[in-house]
Amino acid sequence: MVNRGGLLVYRGCTPVVDAEYDFENDSSATEAVLRALADAAGVDPTELPPLFDYVDPDALNALFEPSDGVKNGDTLLSFRVDTWNVFVRSDGRIRVCDATQPTEPEPVFE
Repeated sequence: MVNRGGLLVYRGCTPVVDAEYDFENDSSATEAVLRALADAAGVDPTELPPLFDYVDPDALNALFEPSDGVKNGDTLLSFRVDTWNVFVRSDGRIRVCDATQPTEPEPVFE
């Protein structure tokens, strides 16, 4: 694994969903996260608890929205929604892990 000088973040939970978002095709990072969480839980996105109970959706979108067409570098945000650990990276990758299934620590994204 190559770490190009960026922050290396580890997870200790089992990945269950890998997803991606693209601001040109998706309406927002928040909607992509909601779809990934719904896939992980096996429910419709409308059955999830309100995301704003866990993270500010406007801040999530602003953090990952390209500014002047440029992505925000090596930005990584993690937060927890019930038993799901959610990781969002500025290159569009989203990983949802089941916090009830611990694993040996591994990099969130390789």
